[in-house]
Amino acid sequence: MIRLHTSTTPNGRKISIALEELSLPYEVRKVDLGANEQLKPDFLRLNPNHKIPVLEDDGLVIWESGAILLHLGEKHDPKGLILSKDARKRSAAIQLAFFQTGGVGPNLGRLGAALRKEGEKNAEMIQIFSTEMARLYGVLDRILEDGREYLAGDYSIGDIMHYPWLAFPLQLKMPDLIKLPRVVAWLERIAARPAVKKGMAVPA
Repeated sequence: MIRLHTSTTPNGRKISIALEELSLPYEVRKVDLGANEQLKPDFLRLNPNHKIPVLEDDGLVIWESGAILLHLGEKHDPKGLILSKDARKRSAAIQLAFFQTGGVGPNLGRLGAALRKEGEKNAEMIQIFSTEMARLYGVLDRILEDGREYLAGDYSIGDIMHYPWLAFPLQLKMPDLIKLPRVVAWLERIAARPAVKKGMAVPA
């Protein structure tokens, strides 16, 4: 049995979406981040970096969301549903996954933290991360400008890595995102997938 240690965060939901796409049975262990369960010895034995998600699979422990998705694609995806068997498309999907971990994830996370800060907000930090997010939305738009439905051509871990992070600015109709109809349409296509709807509801 696959066991997923997760919480209600974008990184956690990347993995539940992939598991649902692959129709894999899995057990959910909800980690209460507010209670600092990620800092307890039992969790630190799984991930010394005290972050979710963590996946246990047949005695193997994997942490970091991109590494987990790559593991699922390599071990549990014989049909290439999330990681193509075509070398070119596979390479594109992996590049896009790394692009998310170094781009959209950290910058949107820091922007959100700056906006949620209590008291006087740091206008300079908000401007810096807003500007960078606008640039990254533009990169996604350029990738999609040839009419492809998904970032790597076929649906892949590249889309799964991005969607949980971008669902929130899409819901908020953030202007820098909403002004790019190709990017909005791409996100809406992902949102309509039954496995994505299920995965976004994990953990309950």
